[in-house]
Amino acid sequence: MNLNFALKDIYRKRNQTYPYILMIALVIAFAIFMLYFTSSHGFESIIQGNLGSGLFFSGSINNLYFQFNNLILDLIFILAVIVVAVVATTLISNKKHDIAIMRALGTLPGNLHGFYLLEVVIMFFLGFLFGLIIGMISFGLYVLIMLLFRFTVIIQFNFFYLFVLFTACFLGVIIAPGILLIKMGKKNIIKSFSKDIPYNYNASKGLKFIPKWLSRIGFNLKMSVVNTIRRKGEFQRYLVLFSIIYLIIFTLGLGTVVLGTSTREWIRKSQGESIIAIGHQDTLNYYSQMYQMFSYSGIYINEAQINFTSSDYLFNLSQVAELENFTEVEKMDERLIHFCNITEKPYTYSIPIDDYPYYKMVQAGLDRNGYYPIIGVNSSNIIQNFEMSGEFFTNQTSDLYMVVGDGLAFNFFVSVFDQRISFDSYGKQLLISGFAIDSFYCGYAGYVGLEMFQGMLDLDGEINLVLLKLKAGTYESVKDDISTVISDNLGANFTHQVMEDIFTTNHNHAYSISQYPALLIVVLAVIGILSLYNYQKGGIIEKAKDLLIMRSIGAKKKSLRRMINFEGLYIIIPSIFFSLSIGMIINSTVLFDRVYLPPLYMPFAVISILLVTSIIFNFLSLIPIIRKINQFSIKDFDIY
Repeated sequence: MNLNFALKDIYRKRNQTYPYILMIALVIAFAIFMLYFTSSHGFESIIQGNLGSGLFFSGSINNLYFQFNNLILDLIFILAVIVVAVVATTLISNKKHDIAIMRALGTLPGNLHGFYLLEVVIMFFLGFLFGLIIGMISFGLYVLIMLLFRFTVIIQFNFFYLFVLFTACFLGVIIAPGILLIKMGKKNIIKSFSKDIPYNYNASKGLKFIPKWLSRIGFNLKMSVVNTIRRKGEFQRYLVLFSIIYLIIFTLGLGTVVLGTSTREWIRKSQGESIIAIGHQDTLNYYSQMYQMFSYSGIYINEAQINFTSSDYLFNLSQVAELENFTEVEKMDERLIHFCNITEKPYTYSIPIDDYPYYKMVQAGLDRNGYYPIIGVNSSNIIQNFEMSGEFFTNQTSDLYMVVGDGLAFNFFVSVFDQRISFDSYGKQLLISGFAIDSFYCGYAGYVGLEMFQGMLDLDGEINLVLLKLKAGTYESVKDDISTVISDNLGANFTHQVMEDIFTTNHNHAYSISQYPALLIVVLAVIGILSLYNYQKGGIIEKAKDLLIMRSIGAKKKSLRRMINFEGLYIIIPSIFFSLSIGMIINSTVLFDRVYLPPLYMPFAVISILLVTSIIFNFLSLIPIIRKINQFSIKDFDIY
């Protein structure tokens, strides 16, 4: 009986129920796609193609995007729960008239609740099933496209989060309409005939300040204000819904700007601009490729390919010291690079137990080891201005401390600042004073004091690399002089290389990976537009009698269109500005840690674009709705 009644009621009011099922399906599909997109490392596959050595994209930038993805996924899950709860509550609210009739005919409250809860549960199951199918098909198409472009996608089916999504949405479907049904059961039957309009609503009652001010602008505005106030329950539900949609879009838009600005700035500080590298041609070849590893996962350099400390590659700084006197040279940075076998050493420390004067010993570290490039630098001459956690060691502290790249910091250590690095072959251990966001070797490099490193490798005063920081635009005027000094003092096998092209490639790559949220913005915008259309369409079905009455007393179609348009704007405008305030709080809490913020006007520019776009699509969504209104006739009094 219950099932038969629910199915017939869904079909009987299919013009109203189908749009609601579609809303559920769309948001579930988007949540499913995002779930498998992130679980299957879809984002990483876009930017890298192949995991390669496993070093690629695993440092601070990856952590920032992982954090950003989780934020968006959480918001989408919240959106899915709110959508199904709003749809279910709106459906029950629109059934008040039917429920009142059934109560008057003597239907038991338990049966009454069972009828309509089962109806919303069926709609939820249909929407979730269709959403699951659409989401899986969409993800399958995405995987197919990636394979056609020779990108690798690691498919991982995340059933746990799928279960969490289903359970949360199901609870939303049961709890929200269940509470409404209980409240309706306590009301007088006569008072329940008013559907979503409060039974005690008094149209002659004076309006509050803002509605009163709006109503004075024009008749259409006044009628739209009155209609919104009459159906304030529906207005409040959809205000929450669209606030979440706009919050996600705003977070994606602002996140795109913040991520792009920050990652490019980190690359600039990591590599520097107008840099010339001097060394043996083999050294420069491999050194430049170790920077290219940041933007191309197919490159992997290891200790078996080159011995940087071969005697053929070494020279003394004094041989090229005259370059520092060139007016075009701003700074000279001498270096010694070598692959070293390093071990992550546990560091034992004590922490207090509660408020008592007792301590327990904690050991951080797993004794991991591997060959990684270590660069000896003179900290007072270093060209790069790394984005740091902690601080760079000084020449006075270089015997005790070193700096590691963010790839090592996040993947080689358990607790980077509580541990040490051991150079077992040389009997040397160093503490970590800080880690740098570094594009060199994907952040899996270490920086130590030059003199200490030379002594450790028994290379007194010898180096294998010099970096020159030139004044902008001066390379062409000085390149011949640099080549002359190198050939005269170091020999024919030594040369120099301009690092600007590699910097530009990495800089552009950092920008390109920040643009993937734009795709999600488009997808979510489509969901928002369709939700807005279905909100308007579902509302029109319930307002059929009102619209017919207005048409019968001479209201023009243009007036109806304007009133409906204004009612949509009352949802859009507050939702957008709510998303601005909450979005700024969420972004500042989750993303704005060490990132570079855009100019203050940027969030307002994002909101302005969102507002203008929403207004346009709100207007366009009225075209099919007005056509629906034109089809209404006097028989709709009985149907609706």
